[in-house]
Amino acid sequence: MKALKIIGIILVVLIGGVLVTALFVDKDFSHEESLTINAPIMEVWNETNTLKKMDAWSPWTKMDPNIDQSFTGEPGAVGSKNCWDSSNEDVGAGCQTITKVSAPNLLETRLDFTRPQESTGDAYVKLEEQGNSTTVTWGIKSEFPYPMNILNLKMSAEEALGPSFKEGLESLKSIVEKS
Repeated sequence: MKALKIIGIILVVLIGGVLVTALFVDKDFSHEESLTINAPIMEVWNETNTLKKMDAWSPWTKMDPNIDQSFTGEPGAVGSKNCWDSSNEDVGAGCQTITKVSAPNLLETRLDFTRPQESTGDAYVKLEEQGNSTTVTWGIKSEFPYPMNILNLKMSAEEALGPSFKEGLESLKSIVEKS
């Protein structure tokens, strides 16, 4: 009986410690990657200005060739949407909706994930003309809810998203520079 009491006290202290620590951990989660593509801004814009075009270079679409997707709304316009459902846990399920278009420099979207866990985020693709080249910056901003924000201590956005963002941008570069 004494051992159970000690185990119970240890568990309460550990859980309480995690909950108290989470009060002081930043909830914000963001990441962005940039890459220069040897093409004029309009050629790059033409491959980034709709959700369908973005899907062609998305690393997550490549993870599941059997992904179930639907595209609705006017392509490239505010309110157009891509919803997906995948049995691959790294892809999950959710919808991405265009929230702002400022051609040929910016496309902003809202991500609403429903699986593997519910969360939201704001993503963007920014284009900046550099002579005959274009610098593409792809990023996301989100927030972990309390007490899940404790994960910010264990994993960084760079570790979680960096390789996928780099892969996507390299794929975009390949598509644009081949055309």
